[in-house]
Amino acid sequence: MDLTAENLIEALAVTSGGRSEDPAEIVEIVRRAEPNFAATLYSAWQAEGMKLSPALREEVDAISRRVEFYRSVAARLRAEVSSLTTIKGLEVAALYPPGLIRYMNDLDFITFSEPDLWQAVSVLVADGWYPDTATFSYLGGTLNVMVSMRMPAEDPFRLAYGVELATYYTLGNRGGIPPVLQMPQRWLSPPVKNTIMLLHERYEQPFRARDVVDTALLHRSMREPDRRALLDAVVSLNLVLAYSEMTKLVNDAGLGSLEPLPGGVRTIARARATRLARGAALFARPVAGTGQHLQRRLMMAKPSRAEGLVWDLVQRRLHPATAVTAGLLAFGLPLTGPNPDVTRAVLRRRGGQAWADTPAGRFLLTIGDYVSESAVDELTADGAGAGAGEAGAGEAGSRQAGAPGRMDAEFPEGRY
Repeated sequence: MDLTAENLIEALAVTSGGRSEDPAEIVEIVRRAEPNFAATLYSAWQAEGMKLSPALREEVDAISRRVEFYRSVAARLRAEVSSLTTIKGLEVAALYPPGLIRYMNDLDFITFSEPDLWQAVSVLVADGWYPDTATFSYLGGTLNVMVSMRMPAEDPFRLAYGVELATYYTLGNRGGIPPVLQMPQRWLSPPVKNTIMLLHERYEQPFRARDVVDTALLHRSMREPDRRALLDAVVSLNLVLAYSEMTKLVNDAGLGSLEPLPGGVRTIARARATRLARGAALFARPVAGTGQHLQRRLMMAKPSRAEGLVWDLVQRRLHPATAVTAGLLAFGLPLTGPNPDVTRAVLRRRGGQAWADTPAGRFLLTIGDYVSESAVDELTADGAGAGAGEAGAGEAGSRQAGAPGRMDAEFPEGRY
């Protein structure tokens, strides 16, 4: 695809609302509105023969080094763990014309084998990475895991490197957009798979210029069967509203035209009705439904003041074990100490505490941003011995702990 600096500037204009023909003003707009898009724009100017200032050249060079580092990480992980599947990131970057770079915050990998996920984590740990957070969720009675790994950048003033590994594609928006644990074969070609993932991100944040350019490049790389498969996925996954919005942005940016939705406005109307109905269905179980709604609003950074107050109360009073088995996400804070003697993630509870023992360490669980300092201290102390202790029982299931009246147990499945 012929992708010019003018194309990029127009994509920036339609997503940010900022428009100018003065390079200095364009630099100010991109730095203010979409800094992750800056190096792409600068590299396009450079590829077209514009002489960049030393500061802009350094930005291009720094992001180029970051991308090359990620390529080496991806090659190592794939060599060690064959089941890993990449999404977005490097696959989309390969579609950019020579000389243009695509910024990446992190690398995303999927595997449907939990042991393979922990093997990939161990490879990264051996190379100097560390677990930053983890997410645990029950869907269809199955525990799903996502682990976020970090490594400090060489430049302390730049964001750390990141790798995310998950046993699913996406958890949806915890409302009207369903999760995607696996995809049918017809959706697995890179342009279809990656467009699906880009559309899902709309329910986390507004579309950005990079998303618009990525979608246009992905669409131009599709064959006719891919385009039919994408429309099938958009309707099946209720991504119609996001696709309709992206179609307009790509068109307004002058980057081409996406395939029209079958049924046009009727399909959009049905999608809105389905989304409302699925969202309302959460409240069939008032406690769990309210918790899922508030957690989703918090994750999207859209809670009202009243919702924030209610959520603060909910997360302090709703036990994480109850919340997870009811469909909420549990966020894991890594604790220091030896790795538990387990081969898979085991969710455990004791009194008011919940945690996950994993091959990569122990994670204290919370459903929001509230963490008890005493729980951190206690669970860290539990793991300070030889990997046993009250909460280090391995995979044998429930067991009586040392103190009378206390129980370390795996989470029961069920609805609350």
